[in-house]
Amino acid sequence: MSAACACLPRWQRLYTVIEGVRYEVEPAAADTATSLLFRAWCAGCGAEFTYPFRLGARDLRAA
Repeated sequence: MSAACACLPRWQRLYTVIEGVRYEVEPAAADTATSLLFRAWCAGCGAEFTYPFRLGARDLRAA
């Protein structure tokens, strides 16, 4: 895993894994319960996303 996203544009597709299920996430302005409990990664290059994030709109119903 790299330290910074190498994709252009950066951080275009993010995901997290919750109880073995992969969810799409998106950057958030402030910490959320999800970003405080889990880690997120770039789906393109595998870099860890170390900023606040939230579940993507289509995954809100699933978690």
